[in-house]
Amino acid sequence: MSEDLRRACAFEEALREHCAERILPLPWGRAVFSPGLNRVWELNVLRVERAGVSIDELIAEAERLQGEAGLAHRRIVVLDEDAGAALEPGFSERGWKTDSFVYMVHRGEPPARANSVRVEEVERRAVDPLREVIIRAEPWGNDDEVVRQLLVSSARVAEAGRGRQFAVLVNGRAVSAADLYSDERTAQIEDVATLPEHRGRGLATAVVLHALAEAVDTGHELVFLIADDKDWPKELYAKLGFELVGRKFAFLKPPAQASRERTEPGGPGS
Repeated sequence: MSEDLRRACAFEEALREHCAERILPLPWGRAVFSPGLNRVWELNVLRVERAGVSIDELIAEAERLQGEAGLAHRRIVVLDEDAGAALEPGFSERGWKTDSFVYMVHRGEPPARANSVRVEEVERRAVDPLREVIIRAEPWGNDDEVVRQLLVSSARVAEAGRGRQFAVLVNGRAVSAADLYSDERTAQIEDVATLPEHRGRGLATAVVLHALAEAVDTGHELVFLIADDKDWPKELYAKLGFELVGRKFAFLKPPAQASRERTEPGGPGS
């Protein structure tokens, strides 16, 4: 693992731990729990920090620990790229949803800000309506409690990361936005989002470049972001000068599937 990747991973996981309500050390990583936000998968997760643990052990620990915590889902994140890639086929065969995410670091001078688009720094709450629209567009976003918990989680992360929010406003309403988290040395650009009816106009590029320029101007040594390895935004970020430095893998058994398997004959709960 490169030094840049190590720092980016450490920054992200420190934010997660700051927001968590309970952390349990494990021989190969940690279990993170947030009972008050039990519908937020990323704050209720088993984190694998080293290679060498088997898929059967991971699944058994997820069933035991996350089941005892009363969680409806099972979530495991593997930070070691090679270990995650090796585990991915096994999780897929067992019916788990598998995802990979890329860490991208900006090197060199940042591109000029998009002067044709006005980007403003706004209060966090000014971006909440935009976030809610994006959440509700997801297949799982029609649950009011899920929406509430995700917005609370976003606020908690922003507070932990000394978050700054940058947005494009139309008639006083945020239509595109990005967050910038910082520990004064490392900065992360996160939660880049644009309302569907305003896409294709370069607004996401504008907010990312603005956040990047702010991070560089305030003396951060490392600026990174994380993108879905299977989605198109990583191509946009590459055009803006972000370079891929590594991946992490995430494995999920959604609530309905976990509940069904616990009640079926031969399932983990039988």
